[in-house]
Amino acid sequence: MGGKKWIYLVLAFACLAGILWFMPTSAALKPAAKASLAIAVFAIIVWVTQAMDDALSALVIVFLLAALKATDLTGSFAGYSNTALWLIVIGFIMAACMEKSGLSKRIALFLVNAAGGSAIKVYWAVAVVMAVLSFLVPSITARTLLMLPIILGVGQAFGTKAGESNIVKALLFIVAMSGTMMSIGVLTAHVGNPITAGLIQTATKTTISWSQWLKVGAPPAFILAFVSVYVIQLMWPPEFKELGKGQDFVRSELAALGRFSGMEAYTLVVFLITLVLWATDSFHKINVVIIGMLSVILLLWPGKGVMTWKEAQAKVPWNVFVLYGAGLSMGTALASSGAAKWLAGTMLSPIVTMPHAVQMVILIWFITLLQIFFTGGGPKTTALTPIIIAHAVAIGANPLGFALILGMNMQHQYLLPVSNMPNAVAMGTGHVTTKELMKTGAVMSVLAAVFMTGVVFTYWKWLGLVQ
Repeated sequence: MGGKKWIYLVLAFACLAGILWFMPTSAALKPAAKASLAIAVFAIIVWVTQAMDDALSALVIVFLLAALKATDLTGSFAGYSNTALWLIVIGFIMAACMEKSGLSKRIALFLVNAAGGSAIKVYWAVAVVMAVLSFLVPSITARTLLMLPIILGVGQAFGTKAGESNIVKALLFIVAMSGTMMSIGVLTAHVGNPITAGLIQTATKTTISWSQWLKVGAPPAFILAFVSVYVIQLMWPPEFKELGKGQDFVRSELAALGRFSGMEAYTLVVFLITLVLWATDSFHKINVVIIGMLSVILLLWPGKGVMTWKEAQAKVPWNVFVLYGAGLSMGTALASSGAAKWLAGTMLSPIVTMPHAVQMVILIWFITLLQIFFTGGGPKTTALTPIIIAHAVAIGANPLGFALILGMNMQHQYLLPVSNMPNAVAMGTGHVTTKELMKTGAVMSVLAAVFMTGVVFTYWKWLGLVQ
């Protein structure tokens, strides 16, 4: 462990101890609430500074929740029983099966090839690919990694040098940033979305269906994403009008896949059935996790499935599962102990007299700004959603509306190379500099906040989520 990480770790434990020993208890901040608050501050420092590995920080959080009596032992492990958490495992296994079967690559190449050789059309074709894959590959990281060799292959066919092609830069930004915007609209498209749904379920006893999330999130998310593609096109205009050999590369890759295989056909059928059941869950009332579990069982079925469990479990980032399970436990403790209510009353008191819509807008801009501290939307969601729910209850607003809208906006993480995994992947190619990424990310962040501000006063108000 480096010297800086030791300093951050000492700071985290010092803040934990300081809150426990020196912050006075009161009727509003009882011992369990104070312990929950201390653990939350510890967790945020560790997550922001990456002073610990994710999985280790999760184990420490679970230990502290029980040891400091922020909740009982059962409560400290409660996050792992939240059904929304298992959507993360389901999503990564489904993404792995799509990749192994070759179906996701075929879909991507087919749609890019449909652009017909125009560089601008390829921009939009890649955006359409990301939109389609948002429903079929339930992981923005997996979708980014899937598109990466296609984008780099186009760049190689052009003979471009690393860092000199606007086309490659634009395509990387469309995948990383526009693709992240699309993830907001589909419950299973980003690991942060199930976390929001799980925290809402814990706090309000309301289960968010896949179709309900789609209704609330998809229209603004996809419109914003396609607007962002146009902005990226203006920021990074293609140096060639026609792809030429780049298009030949895409066609050769598509031809190399050969005929549609039995494995691809089976995978496609399973995914289409899953998608239809998810989209109609408000009618048949089957939980999205049960449907996802059925999909995974079919994809792993002996002799017929796409891969074995041994292969599948290697594709699941269990550190993410362990981390978010602990985060859900911490979020539950913050809510049940009264710490979230106390924090909401303390931090957000300056805005409580404002109209609810104005408060939402202020919070959207605030959480967008907070991306400079958080690496990923998931930890930000886990830390802040309980506070937002408590604030909504305190001001007499609809907690479901507040939590759902602001939970979706937690995913605006575009500014820094470490803001999210797609940004890190884009930086790792060598085609994008830190300055270029930050410039584009800053524009995307402002665009997202401005656009969502408009949605608060229009679409979400029409749906009755904003009072």
